[in-house]
Amino acid sequence: MQEFEEDFYAILGVDEAATSEEIRKAYLKLAKKLHPDRFPNDAEKRAVAQSEFAKVTHAHEIVSDSSRRAEYDTLRELSKRRDLSSSAESVPSIPGQESDADIGTDSRRLQAQTTKEDENINVKWANKHLTRADDLFRKREYREAEVAMKEAIRLVPQEPKYRNKLAEIYMARGWKTLAMTEVQAALRLNPKDQDAKNLEARLKALSRSASQQVKVKIGILDRVKKFFSGKKR
Repeated sequence: MQEFEEDFYAILGVDEAATSEEIRKAYLKLAKKLHPDRFPNDAEKRAVAQSEFAKVTHAHEIVSDSSRRAEYDTLRELSKRRDLSSSAESVPSIPGQESDADIGTDSRRLQAQTTKEDENINVKWANKHLTRADDLFRKREYREAEVAMKEAIRLVPQEPKYRNKLAEIYMARGWKTLAMTEVQAALRLNPKDQDAKNLEARLKALSRSASQQVKVKIGILDRVKKFFSGKKR
């Protein structure tokens, strides 16, 4: 969740309650100010502007999308609650008040509750990304589907089904090596995962087929070479 610990509102210079129009105007203003093309003859300033421009663009991509903004706001709020929970653990006890043991128990209970809520929220949003990826996959919008599944994996890295879906997307793009990497990751998480096993079998079959096709092409080329060699003689 490191990405969501960045303050995208601060990067854009807007309030957390900013409207879509306010966000759009702030982005356009910063994009104009920071665009690298403004410094064609100064490599150092251009590099700095390029870095800042990338941050502003990424912040805008998140908070200008209502769904991704809602996810961002939710995870930021959970992060704040975790910080409060951690702070509570470090508060020293005062004579006459709760004992250290009571404070520690309450703090651990709060931390466990917060962690569970984090996990539930993460799964909820990861499944939303999966649903979105399925829709994009059907439309053959593979690049966007890939981004959606990477978001899901970032939120819940221990769930094999997200790896499997990303593998399917890679297969559709013809990236068999990357697809196999995701399938192997899913199998490490759950060696009995049947979807991952099926995908592995499909990928191996595709590799065998590709290898056979290469052999056939080589054989044809050899026969052609021999034919022309014989004619020359």
